[in-house]
This record gives sequence, structure tokens and C-alpha cells, in this order.
Amino acid sequence: MTAHASYKQVADASIRDLLLEYECQPILFIGSGLSKRYFGAPTWRELLEAVFSMMPNGTQRYEYTRQKLDDDPIAIGSELADQVFEWAWAEGRSEFPEEFYASTVSKDCFVKYLACRHLEELTPLVDDASAEYLSELAALAEIKPHAIITTNYDLFLEQVFEGYETITGQSIIRYNTNSFGEIYHIHGDVTEPSTIVLTKGDYDEWSKKKKYVSAKLLTYFAEHPVFIFGYGLGDENVKSIMRDIGELVADESGLIRNVYQVVWRSGELEENPPDQALFAVDGKEYRTKAIHTKDLKWVFSALKSQSALTSINPKLVRALAARMMKLIRHDIPSGSVEVNYDVLERVSDEQDHLPSLLGITSINNPNQSHPFTLTQLAGRIGLPNWQAANKLLHRIKDEKGVDLRSTDNRYHCRIKTGTRETSSTRKWSQQGADLLLDVLEGNEYEIDL
Repeated sequence: MTAHASYKQVADASIRDLLLEYECQPILFIGSGLSKRYFGAPTWRELLEAVFSMMPNGTQRYEYTRQKLDDDPIAIGSELADQVFEWAWAEGRSEFPEEFYASTVSKDCFVKYLACRHLEELTPLVDDASAEYLSELAALAEIKPHAIITTNYDLFLEQVFEGYETITGQSIIRYNTNSFGEIYHIHGDVTEPSTIVLTKGDYDEWSKKKKYVSAKLLTYFAEHPVFIFGYGLGDENVKSIMRDIGELVADESGLIRNVYQVVWRSGELEENPPDQALFAVDGKEYRTKAIHTKDLKWVFSALKSQSALTSINPKLVRALAARMMKLIRHDIPSGSVEVNYDVLERVSDEQDHLPSLLGITSINNPNQSHPFTLTQLAGRIGLPNWQAANKLLHRIKDEKGVDLRSTDNRYHCRIKTGTRETSSTRKWSQQGADLLLDVLEGNEYEIDL
């Protein structure tokens, strides 16, 4: 086994362990790196340059402004807003909607309009993405995350995660986050140009509100696994959010243990890449776990492995959650509904009663209770291959007289995969991994089928 394959196996097991521990869908924190990967979206500086290029002598203006402002993108954005404003009121007037010229409209509307128009023109349909990325995008969609947080302005993610609702800018502060299936554009999006964070004034305003946004999203970060994609190590957007979250949920060493930064590496990986990412903000240091990879598909597949939401409509889940919250917070306390206490008692006492009440069928899916192949099981306990795990199974049979593979049980199950009698695959549970680890380490163990 190569060093990279071994590293990937350990990282895969680590992701699955976290999902098993939290027993809920992950939160994805997605930056511009993914949009750039899938359709060549511009970086922030490239977006500023693209808008400059729409004006006369734009390239020269851009280079002059970069030099003048020490290549500070926030300052460049503010200067660009002023230049586009002057151009819009002169020879550029035909480029903009007439309603922008009212005194009640912010002068930044012109530059934001151009930036959003450029991104909308660039953003393709998912089906038009490069063929090499289609299977990767399919794996990303299959994660079915609880929610997505992004600083991207484009709406490419809305195409990938069909049925998810767009929540934009500071409206997050007023939004009920006790729900499922949202994409939070915390820096605004192209459908509302006025919401995008582009100039120094926007960033100053965002800095004032960021604590409220972080507080609103804190439940997500505290109660869900969080995976960061498309941001570089040390990205200011990540650092600022991580500081606010870290102050509340980091352990004594500064580790935010349920947050993973996924780091894209185009070249060959070293044998043991760093397993943590460090964020230093205002003299404080916080750390997240880190995964370094040159192949995102296996990470997406690992995140999908525990998902039970293969056919759930996010709109339906949101509607159920919203109605439940209104029922609890308003309708019952105000006396506007009659409470059937017999039904409520059955809901609290019987695990399957609430799904039945909501018209949802509970299922026992062996792919959820027994998610691992024997090769994956071997990787979880540090063995090099399935043959090594197989030897432990023979040892159990010799020592306890029990062949775990002879029945479906808490450790193992046989899943039919075709019409022929021999068409099947064997899957193993976390209890199976724990049992084999005890055998491997020479601990006392008992078989409880």
C-alpha cells in the first residue's frame, strides 16, 4: 500500500467516525475555490480586474489602482466603485438600468451590478460542467448536507444541491436556523447585487454584523460536523468565522474538534501531511483538523456514507420543521390549537410514532447500520488489507466457535446485490470494528449476536 493510499484510508475512517459520533448531516463551508475548480470562476482580485476591463482603458486603470493602493483588494473595490459611478453618469449610462440614477440608490449599485452580471454570465449549468467533474459533482450532491455556508456570490451551489433554499446576506440574522436545506450566502449573492460585500464600507458593515451571524450559526458549528472546502489555509473569511466559533466551542488547546479543513493539493502529497490547520487571529490560535488531498471525490463519498436522505425533498423537511417550530412556539402556548395529550405521550414514548404521524416510514437500512466493507473495516483498525482482518475472523471462530459471517448480526450482514444466489456483498458495523480491534490487541472479548 502506498503512503498516499494509507493516508487516505486513515482520513476516510476519521470522517466516518465523526459522522457516526454526531449522528447528523454535516455542514459544508464552501469558498470560491470550488467555483473556480468547476467553472473557472474568478478570484476576488480577478473579479475586480474583470469589472475594470468593462470601462475605457480598464486594464491600465486596474494596474494603476493596484499600485496606488498597495494591492489592497478592499481599497481597490472602493476605488473601483467610485470610478464606475463616475463612468455610469457619463458615457457608461446605457450599461445600467434607469432606476439606478435615483438619489435614494447607493452609488455602489453600479459596480455591484457589473460584478454580478459578469458572474451570472460565467456560471454554467451543472450539466455543462467539464466531463471530468460530473461524477465529482454528483458525489458532492449526494452528501445531502444539513446546510451550506458560503462567501461565494454565484449560485452554482443551488444547481448542485437541488431544492436547497438561498438565504442571503444579513437576512441570516432574522432567519430561523432550526431547519434543513439552506445555502447561506453570508457575503450576498448575484440575485441581489446590493447585498454583496465588495467595498470597504461593505466590509466595515459586515464586521459589525459578523458576530450576530456567527452567533446565529453557532448551533450548526457546535452540533454538526463541519467541513471547509475551497478556502486556502489562513483565508481571512475562515479565520474570522473560526475565531468567533472557537471562542465558544474550542477545547483548552484551541482545537475545534468537529471542524475539518479540506486542503486541495495539486502535486504529490508528502508521506504524512499535517493533520491540523492553525488559525492565528488577534493573538489567539485556533486549530481545526485537516485533510490534504488531490482528489475530492473520495472525500465527498466518505461524507455521503452515513446519509439516510437519499430521496428526501429538502423543501418538505423545511416545511415540516417550520410548522413544528410554529406549533411549539406559538400555536400551543397561545391556545390556538387543541392538544391531544394521548398522541403527544405516544410520540415521546414510542420511537416510530412521530415518523408515522408525519407520514414518514421508518426503515432499517443495512447500509446505514453496517456501512463498511471488510477492506474498510481493516483500515479502521490499522490493518493493511482485508486479508489481515480475515485472519482475525478465523481466530474468533477458533476461539469462540462462532463464524460471524454465517448469520446477519450486529457485527455483520449479507446484502443481496443481484438475482443470482451468489450475488451479494458482506458489510460490517462499527461494533464489528470494535470487536476486531479487541481481538487484535489481545483484549478479553465476548460475542453478543
